[in-house]
Amino acid sequence: MKKNSVMAYAVLAISFTLFNVIAFVIPTAKTATFWIAYAFTVVAFALQIAIWKFAFNGTNTLKSKFLGIPLIPVGITYWIIQIIAFVVFMALPLTASWIAVVVCALILGISAICLIGTEIGREEISRVEEKVEKKVFYIKSLQVDVEMLASAETDTDTKAALTKLAEKIRFSDPMSNEALAELEAEISAKVKELKTAENKAEIITVLDSLIVERNKKAKLLK
Repeated sequence: MKKNSVMAYAVLAISFTLFNVIAFVIPTAKTATFWIAYAFTVVAFALQIAIWKFAFNGTNTLKSKFLGIPLIPVGITYWIIQIIAFVVFMALPLTASWIAVVVCALILGISAICLIGTEIGREEISRVEEKVEKKVFYIKSLQVDVEMLASAETDTDTKAALTKLAEKIRFSDPMSNEALAELEAEISAKVKELKTAENKAEIITVLDSLIVERNKKAKLLK
């Protein structure tokens, strides 16, 4: 990732150099319109660095890095459009300066709105995914607990019953819900009880019934 960033900044630096060569070597009147368009284009170049840094900095996971990628195309699109606007105003230096200000400001403003919208989308996706992860943790944790009990069990019949229960939990609705809190607490208590109970077959039967009840209620809550 770091190597790619260095290469991206190198491409940007080369592009900026070529841009300045073209801007000042081509014989055209350096009017106020030219300088306004030039200034906005320089800002567009500078903002690419800021956008790239913002898209990838502070992201610790591969998923969060990928969520930051959509910001890059928006920034590049803005950069390209601004360069096109500069070329037009450079070719038409006698255009009223206020037109250059309005056009370039619109390009910058609309691009900023798009960038903000994209970032809001990234934050919302992260928030929803975090919420989902919390909701599915219950079933995943419950499955692991029962699987561990099954692996430690020495009685063949009880081991088979626990394995079957773990499979049922595995294919249960993964999404938890506040309305299921009491029922899920009861299930957790029964699983904990299994660790020291002597009547394991009886508790497994109760757990099986509770899991079925939870899945039916979870389905109704959707």
